[in-house]
Amino acid sequence: MNDKNKHRHMACEAMMVLMQIALLTFIIRLWPILLLMILGIFVAALRLLFLSSKKIEPVKPIEALPPSAVHPTEPDMEDMAYFVIQRRITQILQEKYPNVRWIWENTCAKEDIIAGNPVYVLLNKAGGYRRGHVVIRNLHVFDVSFADEKKESNDPVPSPEDVPEPAPPATPPSDDDIPENYGLIAFQWVEAHVMELNDRCNEAIGEGLTEYLIPASELPVSESWEEICKELIRNDLHGAQCCDEGIIIEFEQ
Repeated sequence: MNDKNKHRHMACEAMMVLMQIALLTFIIRLWPILLLMILGIFVAALRLLFLSSKKIEPVKPIEALPPSAVHPTEPDMEDMAYFVIQRRITQILQEKYPNVRWIWENTCAKEDIIAGNPVYVLLNKAGGYRRGHVVIRNLHVFDVSFADEKKESNDPVPSPEDVPEPAPPATPPSDDDIPENYGLIAFQWVEAHVMELNDRCNEAIGEGLTEYLIPASELPVSESWEEICKELIRNDLHGAQCCDEGIIIEFEQ
């Protein structure tokens, strides 16, 4: 029992006691005490009435949930594309004929567009009755063409005499015309033998020799010797030069 109910119960009991006392004083004719009891009963009734009143608390409104996103279905997308296509056709035709009115030739134009079939429109107020072909690719209207339209061109048609003869195809070069790349041969040979040559040169210097000969039997074709000498010089063998027997590496004193 909460405090409010407890106070209400006490006020009710007090009023009952006061009423009993008032009844008793009325019987024995104690008028002053009866007046006090009546006053006490009135106060207790007001107190009980105050405690019995219910306080109305305002109810907070429940916030409405945001509407869930509705994803468009395939028919919705088709209807939207059909509407855009009709508006685009109207724009194209009004550019050519400002007062034009048009209708679909086939009442099932929407199904033909979705299926990729050719569609046509019938025009009114366009210089007479006209039938136009709607050029549509991937649900996009490019143009409305008419059978009686002719493309005009100011460019003269060239005669057969004015057309130059095609040039004969170039003959691809043969393998004999391609020069041999001796630089690549020299680079590969030196790359494979440079460590061994350094060891041989060190042994020759240790024996007191002033040069070392690389015989022709160990070298590739003689046309590549000059390139080999250049590669040897790049690898710190600066005294390399060609001779009839091969390549001589002279040691610096």
